[in-house]
Amino acid sequence: MNLRRLEHLVALADEGAFAAAARRCHLSQPAFSRSIQALEEELGVALFDRTRQGVVATAAGRHLVDRARRVLREARGLRRDADLIRQQDLGEVRFGAGAFPSAVLLPGVLADLMNAHPRLKVRVEVGEWAGLLRKVEAEQLDFAVVERRTVPPDSALETRLLAVEAAGWYVRGGHPLAARRGLAVTDLRAYPLVSVPLPAAARERLGRELGLAHGEALPLALECNDLIALREVVTRTDAVLSATPSVCRDEVARGRLVRLDLERVRPKVEFAVARLAQRTLSPAAEKALALIERSVGRL
Repeated sequence: MNLRRLEHLVALADEGAFAAAARRCHLSQPAFSRSIQALEEELGVALFDRTRQGVVATAAGRHLVDRARRVLREARGLRRDADLIRQQDLGEVRFGAGAFPSAVLLPGVLADLMNAHPRLKVRVEVGEWAGLLRKVEAEQLDFAVVERRTVPPDSALETRLLAVEAAGWYVRGGHPLAARRGLAVTDLRAYPLVSVPLPAAARERLGRELGLAHGEALPLALECNDLIALREVVTRTDAVLSATPSVCRDEVARGRLVRLDLERVRPKVEFAVARLAQRTLSPAAEKALALIERSVGRL
């Protein structure tokens, strides 16, 4: 057994056809078939069934494919760590940020990175939390800054808490709700609600606070990953925005936004870094992460 045969195993499971998997591995189809056959003989189990619809992994094959993926991931990490030790080079950093972190942290962090490390290549993706986490698991991103509770407990990721911020609801200055005290969350239902896309647990919690019946859809008029755009929409309409003080601080100081006085509602946003567990970050990623932590401290 060797890493190349494990790569062939994973390729066939992914492609579902010998010809396509052989092309992916840059082998002739006969040579690829011999590699899979040798692996099956060595392990003493059938790994794939040949059907009219294509090649399908057996139960044993599915189990071993999952193990092979982990082994190959560790092997790639070993090669990368060796390269970093040999080169001592900052290189490139690729990270993602969810809606709240991107609005709060990115402008300052990216400016600091460019000033401190002008030769560093930085690739940043702002997006929906689930997509970012999938890319971290697939090693397409070094890490992602997201809401901690969006990371599934059974994932291959580990989290490091950066900060906890109390969220709230905001309206434009002069909004009918702006001057009222002791509001209940149910009072918000008379107005359009806008928010970033919420994970299932947060949607259920908000639904309970709004007094929705079980199974009733959350009445969000607008969902958008761009918090700055949402903030601007709220300053021009009667919509109500769920956000954190760091996102709205400047607009509140200018009188464009007002934080509502809601009774017994103290939701929190937990900013965290999600990365592959037990994986060494590159020097470039470590530099970026250090600047993110410094920016969180300033906030």
